[in-house]
Amino acid sequence: MNTISFIVVVVFMLFSIGCQNKTKPKPEQPIEKSDKIIKGEKEYTMNIEAIKQHMEWQAHIEATEDGIPASYNYTEKDVNIALPVIAQGLKDKGFKQLRDSFFTQALENIFGKIFTHKTDRVRFHDKYYTIIEEGQEKVDEYDYTIENIFVSKEYKFISWVPLLGDFIELDTANRNYKIDLHPRLIARNKYLFNNSRSDLAYLLAEDTLFLKTLVISFGYTKEEKINTLVMNDYLGLDDDHMPTVGEIIFVKNAAGKLEIKQELLQWIIDHTRADDISLLQALSYYAYDLYDNSSNDIYTHNPFKIFSLDEKRKIAAYIANIYEPLRNQLMPLDPGKWPVSSVLENLLMEDKGLAHFLKEHHYFSLPALKQELEPDN
Repeated sequence: MNTISFIVVVVFMLFSIGCQNKTKPKPEQPIEKSDKIIKGEKEYTMNIEAIKQHMEWQAHIEATEDGIPASYNYTEKDVNIALPVIAQGLKDKGFKQLRDSFFTQALENIFGKIFTHKTDRVRFHDKYYTIIEEGQEKVDEYDYTIENIFVSKEYKFISWVPLLGDFIELDTANRNYKIDLHPRLIARNKYLFNNSRSDLAYLLAEDTLFLKTLVISFGYTKEEKINTLVMNDYLGLDDDHMPTVGEIIFVKNAAGKLEIKQELLQWIIDHTRADDISLLQALSYYAYDLYDNSSNDIYTHNPFKIFSLDEKRKIAAYIANIYEPLRNQLMPLDPGKWPVSSVLENLLMEDKGLAHFLKEHHYFSLPALKQELEPDN
């Protein structure tokens, strides 16, 4: 080996040894996830002793199949124990609690003015209100067979009668519990207070009775899809009972004032066609029943009795305002479907003071009505 070759070999060996002595970088360690993320289910211990005790007591609300009588009555304390647990369960499912002023406004938008005016339908407690199902005002507010609504003042959500065993699952050692809220309860709150459209879709598929109650019992008409759900039910009634649709359009609020649900009137306008004028005609019969007590046994709230003459005239104005232009537009397409006289013509004959009253009130700023009565102005 010549001198140059020897030097090259030595340099290569020294370089190799140096590389081997360098510290190799350690591979990155995976970031540890918390137990809660890994498990996917949360467990709680808050107020667990009271929860266990009341779950035991609530197990004896009903008589047993073998004849042991009920030995416990559900109380306000049961509700107060349940509310923070439900609040936590809703939070776990992404529910956002509203600030006080927004929650108060949301309640009024949904249920009307029932919390600020005297009514038999509300029970007031320190931590919650109970809204009694319509027609059940004399029953026990904690009767879980009835769809009463509990409104948490502190945590700002709604619930049905909160029986602990329905949403709390104790572990085998009775030291922790999981919260398992019904999907309907979650969806109701996330739609009504967080405007969750996906939860509305769920309710439209799985909780239609509750949605219909919002419209029929409380006058909540801000959502067209829910209005359609309700109005389709009225379309399914026979001709004799279809006029009861007027009961959910012209209502007395908790303050005893007339409210007119314009969204439902608009629904009738949008869904009246030349080949289907059934709801429009039903509304005309409701207008006639305002002045005629002979056939009003079909109504829950007899329009002949519950409205003053001025209120009847205002209702007549709103009905005529949609009836007359639709009649003018659609009657030529199928004359046989329509009565000879229009609703306005018949009402003016029935109520001799109607025309003067409407003019005096500037036709309630209803353009079609004014056009019918003052076509040259």
